[in-house]
Amino acid sequence: MAQNYRNAKLRGKSFKGQDLTGADFSYCDIRGADFTGATLRGANFSHAQAGLQRRWAFALVIFALLLSAVSGLLSAVGGSLLGFILVDGNRQNVYVTVISSIILLIFFLISMRQGVAAGCGFLAAAVIGCGLAAVVWAGIVAVAWIGTGTQTRVMELAAVVSVVVTGAVAVIVSATGLVLISGAAVVAGLIAGLLAVALTVSVAGAVAGVVVVGAVKIAGVVAAIPASVVAILTLVVSADVSSRGLYQDEKQSWISNLALGLVTKHATNFQESDLTDADFTQARLKNTTFKKSILARTCWFQAKKLNLADIRTTYLKDEKIRQLLVTKQLQNQNFDGWNLQGINLQGANIADASLVATVLNESNLQDADFSRANLTRAQLDRTDFRGATLTGAYIGNWGITPETKLDGVKCEYIFLCVPTKDNPNPHRLPSNWEETFEDGEFTQFTRTSSKFSTI
Repeated sequence: MAQNYRNAKLRGKSFKGQDLTGADFSYCDIRGADFTGATLRGANFSHAQAGLQRRWAFALVIFALLLSAVSGLLSAVGGSLLGFILVDGNRQNVYVTVISSIILLIFFLISMRQGVAAGCGFLAAAVIGCGLAAVVWAGIVAVAWIGTGTQTRVMELAAVVSVVVTGAVAVIVSATGLVLISGAAVVAGLIAGLLAVALTVSVAGAVAGVVVVGAVKIAGVVAAIPASVVAILTLVVSADVSSRGLYQDEKQSWISNLALGLVTKHATNFQESDLTDADFTQARLKNTTFKKSILARTCWFQAKKLNLADIRTTYLKDEKIRQLLVTKQLQNQNFDGWNLQGINLQGANIADASLVATVLNESNLQDADFSRANLTRAQLDRTDFRGATLTGAYIGNWGITPETKLDGVKCEYIFLCVPTKDNPNPHRLPSNWEETFEDGEFTQFTRTSSKFSTI
């Protein structure tokens, strides 16, 4: 007998590995519950509230703000180090500052355009390359000075090397500040939205401002200028990176995946569970994990905050597919050639849609409205059309099989071809335009006519 947990408070409970087929979790509070590896076929999670428990959400937001403060400190310190190099004002120091600034600027640009991961890759290569070049150059100079007996020159070389090291440290520290601010902002955003992103970046900015003021008092305006520029650029770029990461920009997947892994660690967990035919209608799913879950014919109608769940290994990672499953509004849209196998569009409005050669095998299309939809060459093996409306649909060479469920289909007439200029009145069945199918006649006809089925 299916278990009934309706309206229960199940925060933090463990159902790991249990057989909960057909269980009723509707209107439950399942924040922090663990369903890892559970069998949840046909389970009802409608109107359930999943995700993080309040104490974990609060703790993670505080952690993000503290991390952001440290990150702001790092970004300003990195810029201040570049400023301190300039205080001496000799030619070598200016060269090091300019080269370091160029490397840092390129890192910022790559991080915005290609993603933080690509930016870090460039930075590593640039720092290693510059370091090797500096070592080789220092070696050549040292060899040239051997035997001169000039201690002053050795001291000069050591000073140059220390400046180069300081420049490299400044670049690395500033870049680290960007990565940490972006990560902290995404963590906060996943929990509390864009306002939390703005607050996190603002905290970093406030701390950076304090450091810049300190740099002015210590070394004057010359040191404060690079510190201010680097801090401002870091904040601007981190705001852009974190916003893109929060909204799952593929280029910022590295930073968003790290943040998502941290946030979902203590949230509702459906990892590797079997959710075939489960129902999440109007469920709140922010920060919930669905990694490696079986989601065949799972219902997501009007599910909330699904874009903030860990859906990386499921069909839900495709924003367009996710949107149509949540809204079930497909009218007048084109899905030609799409792979929609095993999805749930029960009761969906698919009137006038184009589904030419679309893969709909094993999908739940019960009670959906396919009026005038183009199903030419659609793949429909084991697809459930029970109760669907197919009046006026175009079904030439559609790929139904004996396992396709057509019981209770509502259909007054269908067409075998799509209208064209040469054939404005495609082959209609019934062929007499004054006649319509009787109840059940269309289903019976498709089972007995080779024109309609691929068996």
